[in-house]
Amino acid sequence: MNTYWLMEYVKIFIGYFFFMFVWPSVVFGNYLKGKTKTYRFSFCVTAQILIVNTIVLLLGLFGILHTRLVAVIFYGIFFGAFLRMCSGSVLLKADRERKREILRVWMQELWKGFSARSGEYILLSAVLVFGMMYFSYGAFQIHSYSIYDVYQHHGWVNALVEGNIYPGGIYPEAMHCFIYCLYAMFGIRIYSMMLFFQCIHLMLFFLSAYILLREVFHWRYSPIFVLLIYMMIDLAGGRGHSIYRLPITLPMEFGLHTQFLCAAFFIRYMKYAGHVVRKEKKSRFCWDENLLLLLLALAASIASHYFTTIMAFLICTSFAVFYIRKIFRVEYFVPLFVSVVCGCMIAVVPMAGALFSGIPFEGSIRWALSEMESSNAGRMSHESVQSGVESVRGPLDLTQEDLEVVEKLPYVGQRLLSGIIKTEYFIKVMYQNGYQGMFKPERGRRIFWVTVCMILFCVLNRVKDAARLKGIGKAYPPIILLSFLSVFFCVTILEPGLGFPVLLPEHRFCAEGFLMNFAVMMMPVDILFSVAAQFRKDYILQGLSYLFAIGIYGLMHFQDNFHSYLSCSLNRYDAAVEVTEAIISEYPEGTYTVISPHEEIHQLALYGEHEEIPVFLEKCMGKQYSLATEYVFIYVEKRPIEYHQVYYYNGPSWLGKSGDTQIKATEISEEAAEENLEDYAGAAWEPYAKGRTAMESKAYQWCQNFAKLHPSELKIYYEDDNFVCYYFKQDTEEPYNLAGGLG
Repeated sequence: MNTYWLMEYVKIFIGYFFFMFVWPSVVFGNYLKGKTKTYRFSFCVTAQILIVNTIVLLLGLFGILHTRLVAVIFYGIFFGAFLRMCSGSVLLKADRERKREILRVWMQELWKGFSARSGEYILLSAVLVFGMMYFSYGAFQIHSYSIYDVYQHHGWVNALVEGNIYPGGIYPEAMHCFIYCLYAMFGIRIYSMMLFFQCIHLMLFFLSAYILLREVFHWRYSPIFVLLIYMMIDLAGGRGHSIYRLPITLPMEFGLHTQFLCAAFFIRYMKYAGHVVRKEKKSRFCWDENLLLLLLALAASIASHYFTTIMAFLICTSFAVFYIRKIFRVEYFVPLFVSVVCGCMIAVVPMAGALFSGIPFEGSIRWALSEMESSNAGRMSHESVQSGVESVRGPLDLTQEDLEVVEKLPYVGQRLLSGIIKTEYFIKVMYQNGYQGMFKPERGRRIFWVTVCMILFCVLNRVKDAARLKGIGKAYPPIILLSFLSVFFCVTILEPGLGFPVLLPEHRFCAEGFLMNFAVMMMPVDILFSVAAQFRKDYILQGLSYLFAIGIYGLMHFQDNFHSYLSCSLNRYDAAVEVTEAIISEYPEGTYTVISPHEEIHQLALYGEHEEIPVFLEKCMGKQYSLATEYVFIYVEKRPIEYHQVYYYNGPSWLGKSGDTQIKATEISEEAAEENLEDYAGAAWEPYAKGRTAMESKAYQWCQNFAKLHPSELKIYYEDDNFVCYYFKQDTEEPYNLAGGLG
């Protein structure tokens, strides 16, 4: 593991922890004093996102967004609050003996709060550390972005550094603003943050899911079991392709934790809210501090990504169905409605300001709408009619044999039997294309039948409330419904003939969907532990919980159910990343130009100049072409990489199963250098994909010809079996004419 990247990771972790947790804890210290750990955590991870997003975007709207100003604002607010807190501190004003007594009492209270649930916290921490190591490992092995979209978002963060908000149009900017503030306050390179940031931030996803599941399960270790399975089980063979996106710094993934917090504090509001009594006067409506966190979580979801908001409403609706009578009571409905409206307004204000200033919406909004409507195209394809032939039968349509039986019945019987048959077909489709399509067939079968059993348990427990099961399973139904919906979204993609619109593409809801299905799988375990808790002492069940967690790990590892390492879309050699970072560190800003593929553009943007290889080769065909910088670096792949290939990470067997790590590549040659790059003209990526061998061969040929003309000038900065970086130094007053090097 490279020391440089490890240090970058540590810097990001420290900066992230300070800015996400320490900063709001100090600034809002008076408000958070006395609040629970869950409340403090949830407030920090929602309010801080909104504060950062609002301040940065408003500064941009007024044209005064500058890196130093942002640093002054956030450091100024923090130190002002810190000094105010210190000036009012009883500890600082007390004498020595009093200070010792205060510290002793404080440590006792801290230990008391920890020791009461120390076993739970230790196991939860172990699971989270394991998950962080697993999801971070690939970024240390290949120091390049795992998905191409990250390059564009890197460019948008660079635009914030230049004072330009919404460079591509109005788009949720919370992630970009947060990374930009870390850059402004700590000077951490944006490339490093785009590489590692989400590997740290995704722990909020799991902690927020834990908070929600604590409201559902009766035994307090059950949510940890769910997270443990999720982080260890092998999801290969199903449609779990969005899992690999969890550690990738993308806007939607940045806001995924907010959907769980929306649901968690919606539940807490419905459970605990009551009429506030002030001055012996009872309020008309039921207000509760949980409404504030619901408001903040909703606003943070909108500021992060539109899909996270859709998912937040979906999850909340799944719970709201079971609180429907209570929700529509005026005393609950009005505060809830006001909170939702306020949350939307807080997030939308910066976007509305940009819209009124003349900035249009970013184009991906239209793309998202077209993606949601893709089922219509699938349905048209599925129902295509050959000339003179009836439409193809849909999966829920009755067969000819069914119609012969149904037609013999009276009208009411026909309607009833048709409904029964269609329901049977729907269950079959959900089972075959849903549970077995989303998971491996055997695992999908188990999840399906466990889900059926849990539905029966909830129904029977509601009809006959057994004394030993009192309260157990009461909150299961919303999770079961969510697990069903996640499978249903998978079916709408795999089976467009059903005719259902794609409200939410399943790969968007995949990460949450798997979690909800594994939560259903843990419900029988939760029931067993909850019943046993009525007969056995707590410390015995805690020990059994640890043994059960160890058993989960051992069972998956030794039965070949252990997860594989993640993969990435490989676009360049790791040497290109390392060389670019070295150039940035070694050479003064603005003194060099790097000639390379597209991937280095945003990495270099704030430090040096960049020229894409296809553009460079085209300009070299002219009579006069020069670059103005003192140093010129040229990247050449001696073995041109296969663009966008799937590359599987590898590592220690206790953390995951290694994949095929072979890099697919071709060879440069004189014959390839003779090819015409115009044959690969088209989309911007085509020269790098289809024409990469010819492009790299021409670049290598140019370097050899330049070396013949200037034997002592062209030097090698770095070289290995696959990649070489040439460079030369020139007089900026009389730069070299680079044209003609291909002739």
